[in-house]
Amino acid sequence: MKYNIEQKHISIPIPAKFRDIALKFAHEQPTKPKAKQVYLNTLAVQVVDSYLRMLDIPTNIEAGNSWDSWGRMLADTADLVLPGIGTLECRYMRTGDLYYYVPNEVQANRFGYLFIEINSTCKEAKIIGFLPQVNSQDIYLDKLQTFDEFLEYYHQYSLVKLRQWLEGIYTFQWQSIEEFNQSFRQSQNREFVFRSINLRELEINNYQKIWQTIKQLYTQENLSELLPSKLLNHIDNQPNSDAVLIETLACLLQTVSDEEVRWTLAEILWEIAPQNPVISARRIMDLGMRLAGNSVALMVALLPTQAQNFSVLLRVYPMGNHNYLPPGLQLAGLYANGQPFMEVEARENKDDYIQLKFCAELGEEFQVKVKIGDASITEKFII
Repeated sequence: MKYNIEQKHISIPIPAKFRDIALKFAHEQPTKPKAKQVYLNTLAVQVVDSYLRMLDIPTNIEAGNSWDSWGRMLADTADLVLPGIGTLECRYMRTGDLYYYVPNEVQANRFGYLFIEINSTCKEAKIIGFLPQVNSQDIYLDKLQTFDEFLEYYHQYSLVKLRQWLEGIYTFQWQSIEEFNQSFRQSQNREFVFRSINLRELEINNYQKIWQTIKQLYTQENLSELLPSKLLNHIDNQPNSDAVLIETLACLLQTVSDEEVRWTLAEILWEIAPQNPVISARRIMDLGMRLAGNSVALMVALLPTQAQNFSVLLRVYPMGNHNYLPPGLQLAGLYANGQPFMEVEARENKDDYIQLKFCAELGEEFQVKVKIGDASITEKFII
């Protein structure tokens, strides 16, 4: 399929298979006007879906009401789901029409609107323009923004803003560990194991063992240099206090320079005080079965450092009843231009998680790719 990008409009041929699907949906409708509406709506959605996928913009055409038999029968909708972003409405008009019609029922709960012109033979379509929102049924061409402006708009929203996680602001698809664990227990009737291999032997409920771990990481002299005198007195006088241990871990996390020590302390604090604001920027997303039928979850955690940089931890875990990740599954950190800067690969029956750790600066963009064979999922982030 060839695409001709004009100065203002993007011309896209409509293949026969698109028309076959649209005709199938149209035949399900009770009246001729409704059949025509569904036919053209279906073409518009497919045109936008194919073009966005060509641009490597993820879509889920089957998740929309326009791909549901009752949804398209009961509503005038031409929606296309952009995973992790929202719902895009794809409104059509015929060549020669003066304006687009946007029914009231789709003027809310939309990420944006793309406007498509379909010619008289239904063999060619043009993406004419874009609007982030509408408040009228009649949309005239001179009100539309360009497709390039849509791409800028999409890019702005497709980036996960990790800096906001430190302020307790998250997008809906990223769950807290507690939320994730609750749903996992309900579906699998067992606990999800997040703890790293290095800490699995540590008795988290035994605070004396945790103190021993801290003292293995630090000499008494180093602790004296890093902790305020008031806290040191509390440690001497109240060695079994939960509050003193938590305060010590939180204080050390904000002064540590060694990355391995930093994440060891963070993991201990995650276990005994997961709501502590120092380590609260940790979220997980179930990636579902989108990796060639393999179900995995991606965890991302962020810690600020003394140097005004940020430490980033990425982990991929197996989901369902699987104890290990599928061999060959890869986790990669990519620069904003898509070039990899580090990657790791799961081994056969050996890895119940794989991880990457790195540092990034405020405002820096990066991507995370989870891949197996030809199937991959990419998430984009900005600090």
